[in-house]
Amino acid sequence: MNLQKLQVFLTLCETLNYTETAERLYISQGNVSKQIMALEKELGVQLFDRSHRHIRITKEGQVVEAHARRILDSYQQMTVELSQLQEEKEHELLLHGIPSMPFYAIISEIAGFKKSHMNFEVSVEEEEADVLLDNLLKHKCDIIFARQFNDKLPKEVEMLTIDQDRWVVVLPSQHPLARKESINLKELEGEKFLQLSEKTQLLQPLLELCHAYQFDPKITYKGNRINLIIDFIENDLGLSLMMEKMVRPFEGKQIIWRPLDIETESLMVLMKLKTNKSEAVQQFWQEMQEKYAKKD
Repeated sequence: MNLQKLQVFLTLCETLNYTETAERLYISQGNVSKQIMALEKELGVQLFDRSHRHIRITKEGQVVEAHARRILDSYQQMTVELSQLQEEKEHELLLHGIPSMPFYAIISEIAGFKKSHMNFEVSVEEEEADVLLDNLLKHKCDIIFARQFNDKLPKEVEMLTIDQDRWVVVLPSQHPLARKESINLKELEGEKFLQLSEKTQLLQPLLELCHAYQFDPKITYKGNRINLIIDFIENDLGLSLMMEKMVRPFEGKQIIWRPLDIETESLMVLMKLKTNKSEAVQQFWQEMQEKYAKKD
């Protein structure tokens, strides 16, 4: 059964005339007859008595008429509610970002956008780095803020760089390497590494860096809390490779950080699906492009 058959049937119930029904629905009289016969065959009942000069609706037809009206009314109400939801979604923006968002420009950008566009509902949720892209692809959010070490992306995703960072070695302030301006990674062989876990997507790039210098780092701690790692370092329990902007808020601690003697840049990026054309997402993306695209 389809809605077109029901609409033809209900119109014929009102007119009791094939010609008038066809004119109202802008279809041929033959099409009206075809739709009614198809509905009768599908339901296994006769809907109209055609034995007289003027057709009359049967008792079975009256039962079908009552239900058909409820079905079409319900369908129309559904379309209204869906339209309202779609209109609301046009003004919503949900961003998922890594826990270290506060160290980067994205927080001020979100705050500025919310103040400038009070008609948009902007929400932010923290997620671990290892699930962000999957969330985006599964439409669980509109935009993600993530760390990227390369430009490899699924073809349906668009990316915009808005910030950057670099690896630094975080040391106890009295560590012998703290006196150096920069550090060669090979000098860290044999040291105790205190690192952020796989969930942050910083561990694998670290391992690849160390392997490039032909050693496996001796990792004695893995976790997700930066402040805890900083406390461990301050108490001379090891060192860590971290992103510089994540370490800066701990400047008052008894720690030192030094850059590596090679360029090790990571990009802080926004990503969205190319097919997401909601008004809020488009407006935010356009403003970010105008500000950062030239720096990209």
